[in-house]
Amino acid sequence: MYLRVNKIDVDNGDEFYIMLNSVDALKDGIYDGDLVEIGMGDLTLNVRASITDTEVEVGSVGIFRDIWMKFEILNGSMAMVQLITPSESIEHIKKKMLGNKLNKEQLAMITKDMGSRRLGMVETAYFMSTFFNPGFDDDEVLWMTEGMADSGLKLSFKELGKGGMVADKHSIGGVAGKAITPVIVPILACAGLIVPNTSTRAITTPAGTSDILEVVMPVSLNHDQIMEAVRKTGACMVWGGALDLAPADDVLISVERVIHLESYQKLLVSIVAKKIAMGITHVIIDIPHGRGTKVQNVEDVDMIKKGFQKLFDAVGIKCVFYVRNVKNLDGNGIGPNLEMMEVLKLINQTADRSRDLEDTIVDMAGKLFELCEVADKGKGKEKALGYLTSGEARKKFWEIAFAQGAVKELEVKDIKLGGFTHDVVAEKDGVVKMWNNREVRKVTKYLGTPIVKEAGIYVHKVAGDKVKKGDILITMYTSSKSRIDNALTVLDLEKIVVIS
Repeated sequence: MYLRVNKIDVDNGDEFYIMLNSVDALKDGIYDGDLVEIGMGDLTLNVRASITDTEVEVGSVGIFRDIWMKFEILNGSMAMVQLITPSESIEHIKKKMLGNKLNKEQLAMITKDMGSRRLGMVETAYFMSTFFNPGFDDDEVLWMTEGMADSGLKLSFKELGKGGMVADKHSIGGVAGKAITPVIVPILACAGLIVPNTSTRAITTPAGTSDILEVVMPVSLNHDQIMEAVRKTGACMVWGGALDLAPADDVLISVERVIHLESYQKLLVSIVAKKIAMGITHVIIDIPHGRGTKVQNVEDVDMIKKGFQKLFDAVGIKCVFYVRNVKNLDGNGIGPNLEMMEVLKLINQTADRSRDLEDTIVDMAGKLFELCEVADKGKGKEKALGYLTSGEARKKFWEIAFAQGAVKELEVKDIKLGGFTHDVVAEKDGVVKMWNNREVRKVTKYLGTPIVKEAGIYVHKVAGDKVKKGDILITMYTSSKSRIDNALTVLDLEKIVVIS
């Protein structure tokens, strides 16, 4: 049936929905929650139907803001709506839930249907559960990775890189603070490497890399804009969700964001699929471990490394690992604006920058330099530090920012923080042993991160520092007193920081 578009100025969330009048819906046998196809010109989407008697008129289709903004749909245009038969992938998901092995074609169908949204959030959640039980063997992991990479757009930068080499850095995450990527990418690009970096918004952290980058530059770039930025500067730092890169993974991430849980196999598939889609040839994988991180037990590190190595070898990507025992946060500032302040301090080489974070960044960049053979063995870290201290990395950071649409350079003083603050003080004398990332995430969530960009915490004492009773440990920032009060209700000082 053909209906006139009525734009609804409301977001509907991670799953796409349209709204139909019950009279129109019943004519075509469409019921609430059914999967339907909507076509407008060259655009075709799979969406769920929401049925109403009053919200939209007969002959109209309500399009929610998250759809019409993303796809630039015009109010009053005509749309074709029709019912879709259930996906065959559902039977394959059932088969996996019963403990059976899936073949390459079945996994390719599931990832394709997730990417095109023929599978909804419920079906995707059931599939997500099979990562935990019964799990997947090596063949299935490879097939799923390839299927996920093939489920959307693939980019190629080989013609830009020396010898076809395209480099990147990726962290398995779990540590509060995302200042590493915005500093390491310019350092790598200074050496002539092609570094097309994509990142996510927050899933299990106070801010995702994309959340902090957009404080100073646009990150929602399309294919042509990305290619132009990389041609100009050798690098980009963009939000992967704005592209059609491994879209099945973005759907799985939507489920993870709700349940705050991710399996190691899903982690492998997600990261490697995105690297394939971005045409990466050399990558460093950051594996932080310790209390409150994704990898709680050091015994799991070897398992993760072996899983990555096997999968990267299978798809022809060279990798190196950076394993670190985490006792601090990645920087003193946690929250979008606070983390961008950390980035600016590092690239500007101010006296109050985090020296621990700087050491991690240049060490990591050095290892990737050596993997890419742009530095001799043992000389990579020195080369990376040189780009940072000379100001070349700062210059490259802003070159990338302007290529992506930034309008001016910002300084730390230009970044605003929440007007409501609260200091948390030490209750005893001692030495800070470690910060618990999981507890930090809990507190910052109640402060409003990542939605409230000016919210977060600043850590005044790091592991190894001596403290006296009454010393300020952290300062909270947010946009209202009620958010401070809410954060204090979940703050457990003995859990968030170990002092002895």
